[in-house]
Amino acid sequence: MFKQFVYDIGTKVYFGPIDKSSLGQEITRYGHKLFFIYQGDFIKQLGIYDLVISAGKEYGFEIVEFTKIQPNPRHSDVQEGIDLCRQEQCDVILVAGGGSAIDSAKAIASGVLIDAPIWDVVLGKYPVENSLPLLTISTVSATGSEMNFGAIISNLETKDKLGLRKPSQRPKATFLNPEYTYSVPQFQTACGSADILCHTLETYFSSDNCMFMLDTFMEGLVRTVIQYAPIAYTQPDNYEARANLMWAAPWAINDFLRYDKENNWTMHPIEHEISAYYDITHGLGLAIIMPRYLRHIIDEKSLKRFRNLGINAFGLSCENDDITLAEKTIEAIEAFCYEQLHLESHLSSLGIDNRYFDEMAAKLASDHGYFTSGYRKLSKQDIVQILNECL
Repeated sequence: MFKQFVYDIGTKVYFGPIDKSSLGQEITRYGHKLFFIYQGDFIKQLGIYDLVISAGKEYGFEIVEFTKIQPNPRHSDVQEGIDLCRQEQCDVILVAGGGSAIDSAKAIASGVLIDAPIWDVVLGKYPVENSLPLLTISTVSATGSEMNFGAIISNLETKDKLGLRKPSQRPKATFLNPEYTYSVPQFQTACGSADILCHTLETYFSSDNCMFMLDTFMEGLVRTVIQYAPIAYTQPDNYEARANLMWAAPWAINDFLRYDKENNWTMHPIEHEISAYYDITHGLGLAIIMPRYLRHIIDEKSLKRFRNLGINAFGLSCENDDITLAEKTIEAIEAFCYEQLHLESHLSSLGIDNRYFDEMAAKLASDHGYFTSGYRKLSKQDIVQILNECL
């Protein structure tokens, strides 16, 4: 028996070059004073800034700008955005940028309607019942934040990186122009692709009964990433590669794959601890964790999943026995991340040692000494072992 669910994504997608009329109509559908969040001067270089300003003049909406966006978005920056948005009485938000910008925008959209510090909202001390309408222009293929309702916010003071997942935060419309990703550096292209891959695998390895249709969809997403990420890495203006990655990113995490499943993710919470303490790039942390975690979960129950993944996504021979297929599948992931995309393979290469591993693991193993919400029940010692293997 499969879990019952209702799927209603509610995000309108414009794929391809953005025309001013579509942008202007979507903004004025929801408000007339725009809080425009964007990340870096490259938004101006891409022509997005001029497009928004021109649309504002033609469609008659005011614009308030906010640019304080950093990777692993800080709660303090988000709070500044909330204060400005509230002060200016903006009624609709447009964000242009990658996952950090979009996550910041979601937290601002919710926080502006709540009279409380945003970190207390992230901690769940105050309920999120509504959010300002949010529109996005994505410029990086990675987190898929442009079509889901989750936001990840960091508090560097407490070394915490936590999620704020509220349905009202899901973007009303998103604009996806693959040409905007031509200028994404090789490192960010690689990290974003690792993020898409990990999103898919987090859901693929599920303890629930899995629909065959969704399994094949996920295997197709993995094939797409491993085929097109190396092309985008070496040929940044290859439209086919950029378009496939841009469309794969949101489908790996817009809940289409997950609504029939109960258990949550594991690799992401572990990485969030690492980047909360060391502020590293999220996708890089995932690339380092993925093979170590996957080796940790090889057992009789997961072998069928590894077999199907290895054969259907990585093209491995079905003549291999199950254990060999599992190991070869993980080796293929390592080759993809470390050889084709040239990402670092060890935390020690990033100047990270094991001094905080016990502390990180204790935060995760909060259910009587265990992390219980993922694919496998992990003890604190299990988590420390995985982290040590990442060194």
